[in-house]
Amino acid sequence: MISEDNNDFNGPDEVNEPDGRYQQQEPLNFEKIWMLFQETDKKFQETDRKMQETDNKIKETDRILTEQSQETRKSLKRLSKIASGLGINIGEATEDYFYNALEQMRSLAGNEIEKVDGLKRSVKGLQGQFDAVLFCSNDVIILVEIKHKLHLEDVIRFKDKTISVFRQLYPEYSSQKVLGAVAGMTISDEAMDKALSYGLLVLTQSNQKIRVLNPEGFAPKVF
Repeated sequence: MISEDNNDFNGPDEVNEPDGRYQQQEPLNFEKIWMLFQETDKKFQETDRKMQETDNKIKETDRILTEQSQETRKSLKRLSKIASGLGINIGEATEDYFYNALEQMRSLAGNEIEKVDGLKRSVKGLQGQFDAVLFCSNDVIILVEIKHKLHLEDVIRFKDKTISVFRQLYPEYSSQKVLGAVAGMTISDEAMDKALSYGLLVLTQSNQKIRVLNPEGFAPKVF
């Protein structure tokens, strides 16, 4: 037999309460709302502080990169000046070497050398500078273009411009024969071939002396 306990069950129109008890929350008052606002404000301030720190780090990184970039530019400029200075020094040293060696030579291409000089003149906007000018017997002048490394462009410019400018700047030598010579510590194959085709003498160093690279029987051109 099953006994019934009217106290354990509700009627058909009633709902059983859950086992746990419902606790009603206390109503929000001004103090609690104010505390919530303060907590929220603290969180905003903390977020703002972190964002400011991040912004400062970005600015500091940008400053460092800017300084490094400026320092890099300064270093490149210094290196450029050094390289330019080295280029000038090497060029001057090469000119001095050949000039001094030419002064020790008695003849070139069968022409007796009487004097070696460097000439520079400007007339009515026309300018010309000649590294070495050999004044030889029999009214022969040999113009020498000196380069540390002789390139094809150097040979073309010397033949097309330098020699013709000499004639215009120094009319007092119009009656003399003018020969051309190019000199270099190193000479490219293209420069060598072009110089020979132009009828130019080609000179290079050999120990403390100058060596003529033209083949035997070569006849230099008179300009």
